[in-house]
Amino acid sequence: MKKKRKEQKELSGIMSRRALMLGLGQALLGGVLVARLYDLQISQNASYKRLSDRNQFDQRLVQAPRGRLFDAQGRLLAGNSEIFELLVVPSRVDDLDQLLTHIGQIVPLRPIDIKRAKKTISRQPDFLEVTIRSNLSQRELARLAILSPVLEGVSFQKSFRRIYPQGWLTSHLTGYVSPANERDVENNSELRFLPSSRIGRTGIERMLETNLRGLSGVERVEVNARGKPVRVLRDKQEQAGNDVTLSVDVGAQFFAAERLRRGISETMPLEHNSVQAALMQNDELRAHVSTGDNLVLKDGNGRLVPPESGAIVVMDVNNGDVRVMVSNPGFDPNLFSNPLSVRDWKRLNEHPRTPLLNRVISGLYAPGSTFKMVVVAAALEAGVISTKTRYECTGGFDFGDTTFHCWNKRGHGTIDVVQALEQSCDVYFYQIALKTGIDRIHNMALRLGLGDVTGIDLPGEKQGIIPKRSWKLDSRGAVWTPGETVIAGIGQGFVLTTPLQLAVMTARIANGKYAVTPRLQSDDKPVEFAPLEISPAIIRVLQKGMRAVTSGSRGTARRHDIKGDGMAGKTGTVQVKRISKEQREKGIVDNIDRPWKERDHALFVGYAPFETPRYAISVVVEHGGSGSSMAAPIAKDIMSYVLKQDVA
Repeated sequence: MKKKRKEQKELSGIMSRRALMLGLGQALLGGVLVARLYDLQISQNASYKRLSDRNQFDQRLVQAPRGRLFDAQGRLLAGNSEIFELLVVPSRVDDLDQLLTHIGQIVPLRPIDIKRAKKTISRQPDFLEVTIRSNLSQRELARLAILSPVLEGVSFQKSFRRIYPQGWLTSHLTGYVSPANERDVENNSELRFLPSSRIGRTGIERMLETNLRGLSGVERVEVNARGKPVRVLRDKQEQAGNDVTLSVDVGAQFFAAERLRRGISETMPLEHNSVQAALMQNDELRAHVSTGDNLVLKDGNGRLVPPESGAIVVMDVNNGDVRVMVSNPGFDPNLFSNPLSVRDWKRLNEHPRTPLLNRVISGLYAPGSTFKMVVVAAALEAGVISTKTRYECTGGFDFGDTTFHCWNKRGHGTIDVVQALEQSCDVYFYQIALKTGIDRIHNMALRLGLGDVTGIDLPGEKQGIIPKRSWKLDSRGAVWTPGETVIAGIGQGFVLTTPLQLAVMTARIANGKYAVTPRLQSDDKPVEFAPLEISPAIIRVLQKGMRAVTSGSRGTARRHDIKGDGMAGKTGTVQVKRISKEQREKGIVDNIDRPWKERDHALFVGYAPFETPRYAISVVVEHGGSGSSMAAPIAKDIMSYVLKQDVA
């Protein structure tokens, strides 16, 4: 018993000593902690607060919604669709390849997405966000959000995808946007901090890039220790880009485009056995159908071909508003809103009819007989002819050792200047061009809007060529010859113009007073143009001759007048390639017999109503044949539609 009590007493003493030691240790530790906390909270508070703020917040730019584009009736041409993007901050990722593999198991990642992301990472600081996937679906976003806690360095961002509801119809007008590249970043460092930024590349999108882009906002993102966003603080609100209303009317645009595409040929359903057989043999037809366009035509020789290619412009002769601007074939600008696949880019670039080319402002064509108004105006102003001057056409004009033929091999007889315009007599213009001289013709062409950019609010406009003596010496190192003046007299040889320039020429002849220029952005402000500085008497001769083209008994477009309103115009047929002796021996004698690229271009320019001109039109049908049989009926139908819309 005594022994047991002794053991309990010893145990109690040991526990008391341990408790004392433990208490002393806790007190010492507490003192150290208090001292450390004092140092952190009091002595180094400011320093660590700065570090804490830096670690907890990321500052980033917020892209503003891009300004929208509308037609004259308020219909949407280009807008924005809200999307979500998957982003990665490389500095927060231990193994990028592993992370991308993991993400690819959750949502689809194309090899091009991975390649583009790695390229971006290699050329910019690793603390900047990089877009891995754009346009996530709601389901994909939900799946990623659920798994985001285990996806280091991954975040999501609301962005905007550019949409073009009218698709190919207005592709050359609106242009398109595409992701910013290295050159863009070099020119604008702000783009480096906007991984989803899109830049206008062509059309209005490019021309008004600064106006449409808006001003970026600034936000701070609070993150936890794992780098995951906790909350967002907006420091500066973004400002949306400015909306822009254009002068083009989508309804008229659609009518004109479809009228051009069909030409004068029969349409064939894609499902027809003959069409399916042709697709197996015709590379051009197959390339066309691969774009998603199911329109197939049967031409005058029974061949199955793609829709007609060319350009159409309708503009107001008084204020320059462009109502219709068609370039066919077009393309789908929506393809460019996200990174374009190699396959799609190759398909567009290798297409035999160059759908990316805006033929209205960048297509260069010999104007053919539509140039004859220029020659008449120059000849009258120079005094080398008068309204009573007559020449005989026997079907050809001998000059030196060369015979220059008229399109009418039987000749037009003895005619005056108005009749020469009405019947488009080549012989008449050969002779007056020689007497006028190429330099005078050049100067008159410039006043009528040819041979220089019009200044329309679109990028990429071509100047064209209106030759003069010094031009050939400077550009070709050769002396201009009289024979070249003869050819220029009928709008061929070195003469090259755009469809838009031809519309401008026609508009200036129609109003007769002002050097009207085209525009796509209209407003209510009064329009002021420079005076045309061409004698009203000369303008009246041109107008009378053009009216005779559609209303005269021998007019080249006499079957295509507009009843009631009356239309003045001028046809043009431009030879692309002569029919060789070898081809004639094979029975190829007509334009339709030749391969498409060897056929003549068909042109028509005109204005209506005749008494009170409102609209000018130019039509170019590539390799369409005769201006009178192909381009003139297209122009008549389109002009009739536009005039009816005005009444409605």
